[in-house]
Amino acid sequence: MGKRRLYELAQDHGLTTAELLRRLEQAGIEGKKPLSTLEEEEVEAALAQTKSGEASGDSSSTSQGPRLAPVERLLLWRKLRHLRKLHEAQLKELAGLAVELQRLDSPRYQELAAERLSEAAKTDEELIELERQLSPDDLGGECPKCGLHSTRTRYCLRCGEKLTGRRADSMSVPGALVAIIAISAAWLLGGANLGGESGSRPAAVRTPVTRGARTPARPSYESVVAIATGTTTAVYHSPSDPSPFAKLPSPNLDGAPEAFLVKQIVGKWAYVYLPVRPNGSTGWIRLRHVRLAKHSYRIVIKLDSHRLIVSHGAKTILRTAVGVGRAVTPTPSGLYYITELLKQPDPTGL
Repeated sequence: MGKRRLYELAQDHGLTTAELLRRLEQAGIEGKKPLSTLEEEEVEAALAQTKSGEASGDSSSTSQGPRLAPVERLLLWRKLRHLRKLHEAQLKELAGLAVELQRLDSPRYQELAAERLSEAAKTDEELIELERQLSPDDLGGECPKCGLHSTRTRYCLRCGEKLTGRRADSMSVPGALVAIIAISAAWLLGGANLGGESGSRPAAVRTPVTRGARTPARPSYESVVAIATGTTTAVYHSPSDPSPFAKLPSPNLDGAPEAFLVKQIVGKWAYVYLPVRPNGSTGWIRLRHVRLAKHSYRIVIKLDSHRLIVSHGAKTILRTAVGVGRAVTPTPSGLYYITELLKQPDPTGL
């Protein structure tokens, strides 16, 4: 054994660099950075020393600080989702403008690009503040390339890599069960365009039924759901990959077990939709790390007519009007699913 960098030792022990630095400080080893070096024996001794008190320390730290009321938390989540859409639109506009100005070698490049950049930065500051209120422990992350840790940025300011220690943006939407939300940009013959799937689903067509003939039975369920059974779920680009590209924690930010909508099951693997950005993200997870459930709930939102339809099997249980995004922050079409129930104190309120 010899001296090694702390971010490498953290990876060997299954810790983030921030967790390792915190444990070292508890053991009296202070002033260290991710790129600092220490003897492996010294690190192992410090981890062994702090292991016994870690559980009580974690429980006390999580109990500190004011907890948000359910209604207040729901309002903040709604504001957060609105700001994320606005920020995404600002970044798209900024990128398009910057490319045009650069291509034309415009003398107003700095002026116009800086103006849009300033607007996007202000929105980002507000986003980070909201995220800090909702889940301060999930801010920042660790750079997979150079090991630097940050609690204020989403990207490494040294090499530009996206930080990986931070939880991916979760789609936190209220719902009674994990259910499909098929959002269509245009209502085509009463069917819905299911984002990640190719083509569109045609409307049901009534055909004469000969007396005595048996009609095909409907499937007993609409969707298969994979619910995490551990504290993290490793996600792979393919079952043959040696290492995962993401690890999603469970429970999620709202305290519910992480859930995935299953697209396909192959052997010991499930190909699932992920509750992260960008919309429509998919990956492979091991079946031994989840439990499977089935249900027949389905929600369709028709953007053109502002209508929401909830069905349970063949039975429609709710039809209601809904609001959708404006042109600046449009509601995206595609296939989505609800991840957890958020009970409202007032069923008629927010």
